Amino acid sequence: MPTFSSTLIPLLLPAVTFAVPTIIRTQSTETIPNSWIARLVPDAGLPDALSSVFSTAGIESKLNYTIGSVTGFAFDGDDAVLDALQSLGEIEHVEPDVIMRASVPIGFFDPPVYRPSVVNGTNTTAPSNSSSDLVTQENSTWGLARISHKDAGASDYVYDASAGEGTFVYIIDTGINSAHEEFAGGRAVLGQSFVDDSDGEDDQGHGTHCAGTVGGTTYGVAKNTTIIAIKVLDASGSGSTSTVLKGLSWALSDMQSHARTARSIISMSLGGPYSLITNNAITSAVASGAFIAVAAGNENADVSTTSPASAPDACTVAASTDGDEKATFSNFGTGVDVFAPGKDVESAWIGGTTKTRTISGTSMAAPHVAGLAAYLIAKEGEMAPTALCARIKELGVQGVISGVDEETANVLVQNGSGF
Repeated sequence: MPTFSSTLIPLLLPAVTFAVPTIIRTQSTETIPNSWIARLVPDAGLPDALSSVFSTAGIESKLNYTIGSVTGFAFDGDDAVLDALQSLGEIEHVEPDVIMRASVPIGFFDPPVYRPSVVNGTNTTAPSNSSSDLVTQENSTWGLARISHKDAGASDYVYDASAGEGTFVYIIDTGINSAHEEFAGGRAVLGQSFVDDSDGEDDQGHGTHCAGTVGGTTYGVAKNTTIIAIKVLDASGSGSTSTVLKGLSWALSDMQSHARTARSIISMSLGGPYSLITNNAITSAVASGAFIAVAAGNENADVSTTSPASAPDACTVAASTDGDEKATFSNFGTGVDVFAPGKDVESAWIGGTTKTRTISGTSMAAPHVAGLAAYLIAKEGEMAPTALCARIKELGVQGVISGVDEETANVLVQNGSGF
């Protein structure tokens, strides 16, 4: 029987190669000094990979995240640490951790508006061509009226009585004023806070305003949905990409653990500089079944420059005015999916159970779409996230927004229940 020298054995084994990690070292004014986010290679196995990376590079993780197939961690380190990571096969990509902000709108620092509670929607005699399940809320906000009428100028919100019942909307933001009367009956839940020394209550106002537009009794698109607060931004409306990733990771895990992913929505009225890891995380979350509505941003620039608005699988929302114009501050571009009301929008606020505020921004537009997504799931049934965004575009009225360039989708959202 022939024998083979052991020296030949290595020649018979497949070569094992590791891709060199992509490490982005470029700093900007929005970069958090010596703070980084890493993505592991697919199927690396988070615990084992982290153990190997940390022992080899001599670093510690500030936080870990798992968003579908996208896993990684945030850490602090200098160039020497990055050099050590460069040789590790478990690492796919490293980029700076940057500041994420609420899309701070025009009028954000104006005094709060106080107003008596508007009479909630009441059943009226339905028009002859309408379903008896329709409800009319008289004297609604202009945004609610606009998304339920094909023509501008209406003052009533017409909606299906299901109103998002049985759905869940995760607001990744500054928290929520859960005691506000807009969320009576315990419909606003403090899910998780990733801001130090905070229980998830809103100490800034932005998240409460967004939540009110999503599902408030008076100001909300989907008045029967359940709202879950994930606090990733502090009292100044600022946070970090790593904290936003952790919030997204928590949202996906929570909806999966409660077996309600197909009836869950994520609303993100925040943004920062372009981030490959953030966009990959959004894509992975959508592939896992989560619909994500994202504010386009308020720089009057192309959405390709910002994340998560540039994530291709997000449902990205630009802002319109009550005159059916593109809001002057709204971002634009091929990455925009739809327009929604975003100028002078009234909603709930902090500092009491009845306080409101009127502000502007794509931050106000995205919650209209998050609420609309919940509304359509309750009314029409569960849909895959990309199909749901397509349905929202299909229901929208085409070509009515002025000031929109040819590359930006000119679609104003509608709930399909109005006239």
